[in-house]
Amino acid sequence: MAFASGPVSFLRFMIDGSLPTDITDKLVQAVNSRAFGKSGVQSDGTQSGWIGPRHLFETEIAAEHIACGPFVHLAVRIDRLKAPANVVKAYIRLEEETALQTGGREFLNRGEKRQAREAALIRADQETRAGGFRRMKAYPLLIDLEHQMVYLGNSGPSVADKVMQLFYDTFGRGLEPVDPERVAVRIMERARKTRALESLTPFTLVTPPEGYGEAAVGFAGTDLNFLGKEFLTWLWYRIDADEGPLKVRTGDEVTVMIDKIVRLKCDFGLTGTDVITADSPANLPEARAALRIGKQPTKMGLIVGAPAGEFRFTLDGMRLAVSGLTLPEDETEQDVRARLEQRFESITDVANLLDALFEMFLLSRTDRNWSRDLRSMSAWAAGQPEKTQLRAASA
Repeated sequence: MAFASGPVSFLRFMIDGSLPTDITDKLVQAVNSRAFGKSGVQSDGTQSGWIGPRHLFETEIAAEHIACGPFVHLAVRIDRLKAPANVVKAYIRLEEETALQTGGREFLNRGEKRQAREAALIRADQETRAGGFRRMKAYPLLIDLEHQMVYLGNSGPSVADKVMQLFYDTFGRGLEPVDPERVAVRIMERARKTRALESLTPFTLVTPPEGYGEAAVGFAGTDLNFLGKEFLTWLWYRIDADEGPLKVRTGDEVTVMIDKIVRLKCDFGLTGTDVITADSPANLPEARAALRIGKQPTKMGLIVGAPAGEFRFTLDGMRLAVSGLTLPEDETEQDVRARLEQRFESITDVANLLDALFEMFLLSRTDRNWSRDLRSMSAWAAGQPEKTQLRAASA
């Protein structure tokens, strides 16, 4: 499974409520009660349930196979029982040919074509129910009992919906996706500054074209997920400012570099999306040109260095989803389970680093001096010299 080896991709969830901080017999029993095969096919033609992390058919789930320190290592198996469209089309054609041969005619009327289609759909449904078109897929899942977080090795919305429902059915606890809005609310609640979020609206780095106001950036009035792209823009600006490592709330110094990919989207929906791939994409002229015409990054490759290690990954700012994360490996550790736990801890280290950087951005974003910082960022985006940026900030 992906969390156990190789590059890691994940979408995070906060547990609504709490689970036991230790792996108990009750927890294992709850997982087994919703293991794959315990529930039938759902109305959308899917069947889902828990499996162990070793293979698709591990439906008898033992504690020793899923417990790893404070982590529960599972997978969600989702089978899709649906005949492919080309198979259904072929069945319809066969039914039509049979009807033509039986009637001894060259053409079928509308009613006969409808009957042929209905017969083909019945055949496809029968074969599907018999397992003829079953497509099996497993998605790794990691439960961090210490921090009450869940990591899903897939970022697709349909899979996330299935997982959230299965988690609730199993544990009686909901899952809330970790997106910029939810992280912002949690940070500001801790700082007792939640009211500061009420007045936030998306910023732009250039003057909007005539007729394009705040509504042009594509976010509802109560949707704070625009903070995700602003976070990436702010990171880019801070990296360019070359002020040295960023010092987060814990006191740790964090270095950040942009690597491999930057995807930029127009704030006003006028010039589309640019995807720039290179070793240092943010330094290319086309990346700078995109900033100057009103685009901001929505996805960015990052190299983040901290006391916990150095990590490379791509961050989708709009959902705070991580992909392609490479983890440091301790080659001196011989115990397989200990190495696995170290990998899981590294995954949580990355999540905590992102939260710490996002907190640093958010506290700046809600500070009374933000307008000064935004003027400096706008001058930077316009390609103005550093002295001009400083004058803009002090204006």
